[in-house]
Amino acid sequence: MENAVALLMAIVLLTAVISWFNRRHDRMKASAGPTPDERVEAAWEGFGFGDDPAAARAALDALLDEVDPAALRRKNSIVSLAVMAARTEHYDVLPALAEQARALDGGCGETAALAVLAEACAGDPRRAREMYVASQSAMAGCGSCGTQGPGRYLMQEVAIMVDAMDGPAPSAVVH
Repeated sequence: MENAVALLMAIVLLTAVISWFNRRHDRMKASAGPTPDERVEAAWEGFGFGDDPAAARAALDALLDEVDPAALRRKNSIVSLAVMAARTEHYDVLPALAEQARALDGGCGETAALAVLAEACAGDPRRAREMYVASQSAMAGCGSCGTQGPGRYLMQEVAIMVDAMDGPAPSAVVH
């Protein structure tokens, strides 16, 4: 009986200690503010695809002043930021986002699509076309696995850029 009481007391004590650590962690996280991924996801929720392009670009500029693409840890955040950048013609950030996506999940179709988009918008359109052809199976696999939200928009952006590759590169446009 004494062993049962001692075990029960140990469990209660352990539960109290774990609860204290969890509350402490939650307070520290709350005081630190949102993570870079949370900031991007909040911006994505407020991003208007039909809204004033100048306002959308200004909002993205402010976000990029706060968030380093290398600090993102969720591929969904990277894809969301890439779509916002492409839609606001902020092509300069795409290579860094493509690199971060590759570091997180190099074999994914969204990662392949982002690399193509970055190359098409900020690099060499001829190389982008070669990358696009080479990455078709990865992108098709990604599309068949139920890509939703930002991933679908990313695939649309890639399709738009591939269609536009016959003309001048988007990075040649003066802003």
